[in-house]
Amino acid sequence: MIVFAMALVLWFAIATGIMTQADVDRAFDAIRIKANTGDVIAQFSLGALLYYGATDTAQAVEWLRKAAAQGYAPAEFQMGQIYEFGFGVAPNNEQAFRWYRLAAQHGSAAGQRAVGECYEKGRGVEANARAAAEWYRRAADGDDLRAQYLLGEMYFTGNGVAQDYSSAYVWYALAASQTPLLDNRQGLLELRNIAAARMTSAEVAAAARRVRSFLERR
Repeated sequence: MIVFAMALVLWFAIATGIMTQADVDRAFDAIRIKANTGDVIAQFSLGALLYYGATDTAQAVEWLRKAAAQGYAPAEFQMGQIYEFGFGVAPNNEQAFRWYRLAAQHGSAAGQRAVGECYEKGRGVEANARAAAEWYRRAADGDDLRAQYLLGEMYFTGNGVAQDYSSAYVWYALAASQTPLLDNRQGLLELRNIAAARMTSAEVAAAARRVRSFLERR
């Protein structure tokens, strides 16, 4: 997302006359020189800028692949996205899962959540609800918003975990606490309240303390 924002800034700068195309070309040349030395950040940045802001998708994927081959988690996650959605390559769920798993192992919360989704949906790997919940928990602990929501859903329904309304309350509330869109936040808070309606007052108080404890560490 950061690099996507950078791409938007570049193209906005051209459109508004802040930068000329020649300025942008020089910036790309500078990044390319650094990328050719093996600098993983430059490789990822160049690949992402080309992917989101140019037409040479094949070259973009190649630079992202080089960065991913160095174990750079954001690039590994991006490769998973590329293979999942088939942007620039043929869709391949097994390859998507492979790259997501590598990103997850290298600490990417988004990668951990994506692995969980693959396990939950049986996409690129045999469906396994328990494994999905385990990966969602890792991502949720890393403050991935969607993972917090999905883990709340699993606790609410008892899919892959023992049904636990208190834990569903906690994860719905945490997801709501960082959701930027008002409608989404209200929807998550409503889910939290539905879970609370199935809990005792003591359980609600304990769950609220868990939420506050998490937020204090954020």
